[in-house]
Amino acid sequence: MGTKLDAVRHLIACWERRDIDAVLACLSDDIEYHWDMGARPIRSKETMRKFLNNYSGNYEQKRWDILNHAENGELLLIEGHEELWDHEHQRTIQQPFMQAYEFRDGLISRWRDYYDSKNMAPPEQASVAPGND
Repeated sequence: MGTKLDAVRHLIACWERRDIDAVLACLSDDIEYHWDMGARPIRSKETMRKFLNNYSGNYEQKRWDILNHAENGELLLIEGHEELWDHEHQRTIQQPFMQAYEFRDGLISRWRDYYDSKNMAPPEQASVAPGND
């Protein structure tokens, strides 16, 4: 049996192949995915499938690199960096992230992403920061 880090690396490899079924196979049936702080979490594989299909239509994951990780019981924390291609705005997005994965029976049952959401904002909105006007 592999480690939790191996499981996430496998998830990343599945996503890089654009194999949504293989990504979903890494997740428990009752997956809870917090993709953006403040947004309601995704709470099923079917909703996750819809999210991944929509996401892949908007963004192409060019890189998804793990830089550091820490494990405590069924929890895996990852610090990393990703590079995305934004199809709508024809631009590359570079951003650091943190992710928390909780496992149950070898599958990811909870997944939380933490990143600076202003990096995902359209360029005309991202350039306007409070106090910089």
